[in-house]
Amino acid sequence: MEFRFLLSATCRTHMSPRIFSLIALPLLLSGCLGSSTGPAGSGAARIRLHVTGGFAGVDYTLYVNGPGGTVVGESCVSGCDFEDGAVLETLSRDQAAYLAGLFIDAGIHAVDGKDFGVQCCDQFHYGLVYEDGDGTSSVSGSSEVLPPDLRDAVSQVHGLLSGATPIVVAPQTNPGKWPSDWLSALDSLRFEGDHLRFRVSYGGGCATHDFKLVAWGGWMESFPVQVRAFLSHDGRNDPCDAIVTRALSFDLRPLKKAYQESYGVGDPGATTLVIDLENPVGSSSLSHYRLEYVF
Repeated sequence: MEFRFLLSATCRTHMSPRIFSLIALPLLLSGCLGSSTGPAGSGAARIRLHVTGGFAGVDYTLYVNGPGGTVVGESCVSGCDFEDGAVLETLSRDQAAYLAGLFIDAGIHAVDGKDFGVQCCDQFHYGLVYEDGDGTSSVSGSSEVLPPDLRDAVSQVHGLLSGATPIVVAPQTNPGKWPSDWLSALDSLRFEGDHLRFRVSYGGGCATHDFKLVAWGGWMESFPVQVRAFLSHDGRNDPCDAIVTRALSFDLRPLKKAYQESYGVGDPGATTLVIDLENPVGSSSLSHYRLEYVF
């Protein structure tokens, strides 16, 4: 994974060879970008993940309440720092639908009751209970023996513990309807695998602020392809004004999946998608960030 960004307020106008003869300027194709972050999920799934093992010998349980839009630290025995029952993250409808869709695509109900076994003592061991309108299914196994699609779904739920929430892919959304409370700074942008990480600073200290990274508007058919994004910030009416600095992490795999559904899967490391992160610090004078997501 590579990461490059430029401070710029202009768009590239170089065209993909396959469309250059058709149009001379980038074309916004909102119909090509899926209408939600997941393929089939309704957002109504409930996912309980019990994690044990690893080098540190962890033992904790995460609960994703899709209908309620929350990620709860249900129990913490070791290797965790949350209070039992604490809400760790909030999820939008699209984020919950995306996570549910991962398990549907992995055929979760077809492997109900399956114990995939343990490969090595230093791996995480997962006990999963998945519930949606089609029923409840349970599977277990260590991190390296689960089927690839199921392993990927489980890893994305597990990643919620560290605050890595899925990017929201919502082409028809109106950015003006999302919370946009003020930020004083956004810096230290970097990619780690499929995760975009950066720091934000804001006034607060008495409430837990909520952040969502949202891709919207469809693909812009420049070369490379671009997509617009914004950072939503809900301060939840925080009455305090201390300067708080917080590290954020967003899982970009929903965006990669949507791109691959539109353009096909290329060779690893051969695809570049430009993410135009618009006005990320509210009313400040900072320029847009143009991020090159290479996968």
